[in-house]
Amino acid sequence: MRLVLLTVLAAATFTVMADEVQLQDNVPDRYTVVKGDTLWGISERFLKNPWKWPEVWGFNREQIKNPHLIYPGDSVILVRGAQPRLMLERDALETIKLSPQARVEPLEGKTAAIPSIPYEAISFLLNQGGLVNDKELASAPRILGSSEGRVLFGAGDRVYATASDTSVPRWEIVRAGPAVIDPDSGESLGNLLIHIGMMHMVEPGQPALFEIDKTSQEVLERDRLYPHFGNGEMAFVPHAPDKPIAAKVASTLTGAKLTGTYSSLVLNKGSKDGVEVGHVLGVYRSAPSIADPRCLRAEKLAFLAGRSNAKDECSKQDENNLALPDKRIAVVFVYRVFEQAAYALVMKGEQPVAIKDAVRNP
Repeated sequence: MRLVLLTVLAAATFTVMADEVQLQDNVPDRYTVVKGDTLWGISERFLKNPWKWPEVWGFNREQIKNPHLIYPGDSVILVRGAQPRLMLERDALETIKLSPQARVEPLEGKTAAIPSIPYEAISFLLNQGGLVNDKELASAPRILGSSEGRVLFGAGDRVYATASDTSVPRWEIVRAGPAVIDPDSGESLGNLLIHIGMMHMVEPGQPALFEIDKTSQEVLERDRLYPHFGNGEMAFVPHAPDKPIAAKVASTLTGAKLTGTYSSLVLNKGSKDGVEVGHVLGVYRSAPSIADPRCLRAEKLAFLAGRSNAKDECSKQDENNLALPDKRIAVVFVYRVFEQAAYALVMKGEQPVAIKDAVRNP
């Protein structure tokens, strides 16, 4: 029983530690921002759990969406205490109201504020298909063909399609892929869309004329079209959820059973479950149960003595199989959310991530 209690206490301690802000072992007191830095990267210099950066910077929910502007040349300082804080040196000086002093402001158009994470690091993932059900796919615009009567098309070719929305600057060419099955319910979450290429409208009409910009494989008649999802104005602000999230890995975008850092996962929870773009989540794997060593010894002695009931008696004890705390094997970042599912990028993985691994607050 004592061992069971110790196991429970260890699990509780693990949870508390995971929720606390933990400083790096050789944490600096000051850091000067340089071009190419990100809020995530700077926070990681100071914190073992950089997804806690909104709390450490003292941002509320609205400021997380539009954080204070930080520029190359700014100095970030660590304010130690019961709750560590990161501050810009110029903000700290204003807080204690020292005598007036000069402040260096970047000239407009000369130096851009640093982002939370670089858009370029994730932009290529934004149009890797999507996730739709059969009804949505059937109602999506489709390619009809060309005036030359061809059935295969590539970059530079012009084709007619049923898409008529002239406000969409670019369209994604997609094709139905495999179904994603919820590991909990066994039901389909939708079909992954295979990204085929991009195209833009040349002449509106019924049907409209389009030109194919680029392809990853040959375009076919009846391939479907979806509005281009990504744009250069999207801002990704990694932060921990403010309420519990309990999901599982339902699939990977490549179809692999195991995957690692910088690969994409499909989670079985989406917007209806409170998952948001920017959420940082942990991937956890259950540790195998450990048999009580007293039972193992009793079973061995019973076997040597020719008795068969020791195992039955031992199995009745609650402490026969002791559950160990789940281990966090990776940290993922949610970059695209659907109603019942979400795409997440593995940012750091200690072990390969597998289908059915648990995903929850880090």
